[in-house]
Amino acid sequence: MNTIDNNRKRAMIIIALFSFLVYNGNAQETTFGLKGGLNYSSVVGDLTEGVKFRFSGHGGLFLEIAFSEKFQLQPELLYSSQGFQFSTDLASIQNGGGSTGEENDFRTNVQLNYLTVPLLGKFALNDRYALEFGPQFGFLLNQVTKIKNLDEQDGEDANQRSSVSGDFQLDYGVAVGLDVRLNNHFSLAPRFYIGIRNRLNGLPNVQNFNAALQLSANYRFL
Repeated sequence: MNTIDNNRKRAMIIIALFSFLVYNGNAQETTFGLKGGLNYSSVVGDLTEGVKFRFSGHGGLFLEIAFSEKFQLQPELLYSSQGFQFSTDLASIQNGGGSTGEENDFRTNVQLNYLTVPLLGKFALNDRYALEFGPQFGFLLNQVTKIKNLDEQDGEDANQRSSVSGDFQLDYGVAVGLDVRLNNHFSLAPRFYIGIRNRLNGLPNVQNFNAALQLSANYRFL
């Protein structure tokens, strides 16, 4: 079985686990909801000099499966756009790092689009605040790279765009956040995610991980 088939098999297993939790949530007090919001993401670790965070978004659905007044299990199924951006001076690179006085600036935006499945424990601190913590799995749907020539305002050379399949490449890590309930239906949820799977495992002695700050607006159907 090739790598793509293995990645798809992992994705099917995780989604099947989510479906299992949906089905068995009926035995507990379960709340369904929708969520969406902003991502502020980048990569951390080796080979990240000059790499910056980028804004994007996420959206999907979630469950709250209550096991007690203090503890809930919250599985989610989300589309999440992550990635990073960086700028380069092509003239400086071609000149060995020195300035030529004729800088040619390019801004590269790398968009990593994932199907993510957070499986979070939710611990109530009081009637309004709850702590969220647990693993998150992600499957790369595609990678979109956009290169903008800052010296070109118009024309074919001003913008370049390419897209390649992600082949459901697996990412996994840890998410921690806070749920702030505004009323019975709405809440705000800031969250931090850090990957623990090396994105560059094909390169020896190099480690590189996804990282993202998220702010979600949640709506619960009661």
